[in-house]
Amino acid sequence: MSPSVVVLLQPGAADWEMGPVLPVLQAYFGARIRTASPDGKSVRTMGGVLVDVDTGYDTADIQNADLVVLIGSDAWMTFEDDPLTARLKARTQAGGRTAAICAATLALARAGALDARPHTSNSQPFLSENVPTYEGKSTYRDVAHAVSDGVVVTAPGSAPASFAVACAALLDPTRQAEVVGYWNMVRGEFEALGVELGPIWKG
Repeated sequence: MSPSVVVLLQPGAADWEMGPVLPVLQAYFGARIRTASPDGKSVRTMGGVLVDVDTGYDTADIQNADLVVLIGSDAWMTFEDDPLTARLKARTQAGGRTAAICAATLALARAGALDARPHTSNSQPFLSENVPTYEGKSTYRDVAHAVSDGVVVTAPGSAPASFAVACAALLDPTRQAEVVGYWNMVRGEFEALGVELGPIWKG
């Protein structure tokens, strides 16, 4: 049976954060993708795309999904949903594979899921300043790529490519060769352009 993935979106979801990961999970890894918004209504992304979601947070199958993915949006900074927080806490405590990028990491911080495991985000102060109950400073990793402990994947908003491969590895760690192959495909673009973007200016 195909693995199931629940994707939690907010209004203003960052298109570049979901763009790499969702096609990888569905087209390459055969996952069944279900999207959810806070109220079950369509959301407009940061790039202006209207996403007609499948369900709301309250009815999303967060407990039984093989992977839950939270996509970043500024809306997570002020979003409070105690039932969702409780469900994310229960899921991660039970070893349920969960991934969050950019401001969506705040939802995991509110659930206490980042207090005792390696993780990253947009910055450590970003977590501390937005989540008073966050206690994960000692396990924070100040890196530019996704971080995984085998249960939870986190990433800064600037790392959608490594987030995608980390989610794929989380969903099916037995397919390491395919995960590495995808990473080798995408990383070549960045390495070839270099820091000055020389080929861009030369046409």
